[in-house]
Amino acid sequence: MFFSKDNKSVLLIVIILGFISLIFAAYSGEDALGGARYDYLFHEKYIMSFSENFNHAINDFGGNYEVRNSPVFFIYSSYFLKFGIDIKYFKYFNLVFLIPLIIFFLKSLDLKYEKLNIYTKCFLLTIIFISPTIRSLSAWPYPLTWAICFFLISIFYFLKFQKNKVKSKKIKYSILNISFLALSAYFTPNFGIFSIFYFFYFFKYFKLTKYSFLMIFINIALSLPAIYFLISKDFYLFRHEANHVISNYTIYDTLNISNKIIIISSIFFFFFIPLIELKKTKIKLESFTFVHLIILLFFLINIFFFNFSKGLGGGLFYHLSIMLFDGPNLLFFIFGISLFIFSKYGLFNSQNIFLFIILLIYNIQSTIYYKYYDPIIFFMILFLIKLNFNLDINKISKKYFFFYLFFLAISYGKALVTY
Repeated sequence: MFFSKDNKSVLLIVIILGFISLIFAAYSGEDALGGARYDYLFHEKYIMSFSENFNHAINDFGGNYEVRNSPVFFIYSSYFLKFGIDIKYFKYFNLVFLIPLIIFFLKSLDLKYEKLNIYTKCFLLTIIFISPTIRSLSAWPYPLTWAICFFLISIFYFLKFQKNKVKSKKIKYSILNISFLALSAYFTPNFGIFSIFYFFYFFKYFKLTKYSFLMIFINIALSLPAIYFLISKDFYLFRHEANHVISNYTIYDTLNISNKIIIISSIFFFFFIPLIELKKTKIKLESFTFVHLIILLFFLINIFFFNFSKGLGGGLFYHLSIMLFDGPNLLFFIFGISLFIFSKYGLFNSQNIFLFIILLIYNIQSTIYYKYYDPIIFFMILFLIKLNFNLDINKISKKYFFFYLFFLAISYGKALVTY
């Protein structure tokens, strides 16, 4: 079992209370994200279409480039209508799918960290229940929730791969990792990019052997149906933007890498805040090195090319900057601070830079919303990011709990602004 007899009752109480809060969120139509209701109502027609005539729906899907999702979620959801269940009740069943998310989150914690006390597990587990993304997409079902679940399961098997020393077990866990990541990508294609990150570590261990080719073959085999579908639909996923009605949107927003670097850095920094200790961030001018010069040049180059259109998201710091200064000056300041903090905490290593590049490609579209990264970055910090300091998980669990309470509060308060 993933919990002992001593803490089973406490965890079950947290899970039950958490589910009650999510049921209330679903019943009340909670939308802390600000756009979850709109997204669901916009895509509901696809569920109806697949339930009425599957062949017609699959042939027409993506034909007018107005949808940027895989049809898998809509096909699955349509079966509720075929069974005579009203679509309005689907959101309650959608909550059931959070059970494996909870189980594998706890299993991953036990695998990654030793001597976790019950309070730490409860604080960290509660974050799933108060995540604005999880709460909103529980009320307004969307494929991202399912993709997040399968992505976390893929992380669990990656951790098993890293921990196990037996080669046959490593082969088993690498295959399970690839399989669950593929499931994640079939619900939200963006997650497919993480296969590059995982494969790097599989290849590093298996080297140029038949097992590496096996990993490649499995990846290709699992992706072939999706590739065929994309080709047959003229790559509709890459031709649609969520905010296609915005008049000031241009293709430059999609191609401008500096937009993504600055905004995604600020979002990552936002989720990194609970780990920051002021005593570790003291500035010493005499310690300025060549590395700091490279970081400074990187900062200047990106702010020079930054040109993000309003209405495409941007995150908390971007919107605060626009509201307070009518421009991106505050965002630039946060970007600079984030680079400084990441440097002080030793995050600029090959593994983390690789992961950040993955995050840039993961958000291939021009729109940049918090829902794409919550709780993905939280999971990455806990399980994938390489830290050069000892992470006191028992200490930071409380900080993350109160941080997410704050995050949920400001999500409620942002009114019509979609982060």
